Amino acid sequence: MSLRRAQPQEGFLSLQRDLLRKGALYEDRDFPPILRSLFTKTRPSVSLQWKRPKDICKTEPKFFTKGISRSDIAQGRMLNCWFVAAVASLTDSEELFYAVCPPDQSFDHGSYCGMFRFNFWRFGEWVEVIIDDFLPTHNGRLYYARSSDPAEFWSALMEKAYAKVCGSYEAMGLGRISEALQDFTGGVIEIINLQTPPPDVHKVLTKAHDRHSLMGASIETPARDVDKSLPNGLITGHAYSITGVAKVTLPSFRGIPEAKLIRLRNPHGNSSEWRGPWSDRSDEWNLLSAEERKRLNLVFDDDGEFWMAMEDFQSNFTRIEICMLTADSILEPDERRSWKIQREKGRWQTDASAGGCRNFIDTFHINPQIRIRLQDPDEGDDEHHCSIVISLMRTDRKRTPANDKPPIGFAIYKVPDDMKDNKTRFDRRFFETTKAQAMTNSFTKLREISSRYSLPPGEYVIVPSTFYPRQEAEYLLRIFSEKPHEAREVDVETKIMRLAKPEISTNDAEDIDKSFWKTFQKFAGEDGEVDQYELQEILSQAFATVMNSNLFSLEACRSMIAMFDIKLAL
Repeated sequence: MSLRRAQPQEGFLSLQRDLLRKGALYEDRDFPPILRSLFTKTRPSVSLQWKRPKDICKTEPKFFTKGISRSDIAQGRMLNCWFVAAVASLTDSEELFYAVCPPDQSFDHGSYCGMFRFNFWRFGEWVEVIIDDFLPTHNGRLYYARSSDPAEFWSALMEKAYAKVCGSYEAMGLGRISEALQDFTGGVIEIINLQTPPPDVHKVLTKAHDRHSLMGASIETPARDVDKSLPNGLITGHAYSITGVAKVTLPSFRGIPEAKLIRLRNPHGNSSEWRGPWSDRSDEWNLLSAEERKRLNLVFDDDGEFWMAMEDFQSNFTRIEICMLTADSILEPDERRSWKIQREKGRWQTDASAGGCRNFIDTFHINPQIRIRLQDPDEGDDEHHCSIVISLMRTDRKRTPANDKPPIGFAIYKVPDDMKDNKTRFDRRFFETTKAQAMTNSFTKLREISSRYSLPPGEYVIVPSTFYPRQEAEYLLRIFSEKPHEAREVDVETKIMRLAKPEISTNDAEDIDKSFWKTFQKFAGEDGEVDQYELQEILSQAFATVMNSNLFSLEACRSMIAMFDIKLAL
């Protein structure tokens, strides 16, 4: 696996050359070392100072000191254990890690200019995030994430880059380990509820581990009990990374031939570890042969990492989050092994495409409709079915509380044979009289919901929706399959309408201009950018009178953006 995505973009290289030529250090204007980069609502309880590593470290700072390991990052004074646990899991794969955190960076003279870069997968594409190296400190020490080696700074800088993506350090207090794992890999998330688990959880985890999936676990609890230490050493409301799965042979006199074990790591990276059977230095380890102990590479340190029996794990933890690697995760795709992916981006818009779930049959049909044709069954499938994994992601531009997010889900309908040639959208009557072939078990406020299906060859329509009508959000629908299949969104026909040119006075023109600018600012936000959906709303509202309250064509808005997109023109 090569590191194609780890190569710096030309903009970074050009800026780096300019800074080195001038002997200047980079200062990030988009994420400056000021209060608004730290918080948006709650000010830190202590006074923080922004310092560069050379002013923090007593020796020469290093990006890496001795390669990478799970001990290279420990949680700081922020409730972002989910992020730290995800980073710890990422260090188990050098290829994936170095794709996110490029290794060709340092504080060495001749290449250092106070600027670092990281790569994150954001809603369907890899994005290079550039930061300066000012870091929040208190009493001269790093306040947030840090390495066990005080001279090593990749983990603190990577956390800052992710904070920039989220909007502030405080915004990182909201999140799940699976979300960070997905942003590191582009993989698909699978959630296992340990209160209603599959038959053999250990087998599921073993297969996932063998396929290099990244995994985490947590003990869900009411908000008032978050970060509560239990007598057994575990912490509630806390994200742990799963770092190993194993079976060990036991002596025959115990009557049990083997034990199923799982290894976890507490992102605090300290002595807060499991204290029950198979914990560090517990008597159970004396039952194993020297070969077994060596195979497990046992380390009994107060480093936050520990083993526990599978039954104890299932008794204490409530949730497992697995990030399955896909072709989006592979840096140079191997066509023989990688999943085939098709992506559809869209938006649920009030009174236009936000029809709610099937319970609201009057409006369900206005939801986006994506046609997919399955025509090549899986090899070795006795039923000659086609396997697909469908992932629906709400593309949140900013981190917001779960209660503010509309629940999302999707349904799949088989297209009747006599309607395959009909490329128009299905109306209300179709959904009233047609039973869904498959659907998500529930609607979720999590960022993503995904499911695996095995369907007969044929044509299907996927209907992604929010639970209630008129709930607005943007989404990314990804369809994964072992064989290539056809997929496309069924859109309304785009027509150009010739309107009589209205007579507009100078005063009226100024009013329209003010109205347009006000509307633009409302939808564009701080970044001053709009996509085709936002442009449609801006134009429709600003020119409501001229358009007789009709919506601008979505395709026309796409075309207008393409005409003025500098990136496309280069």
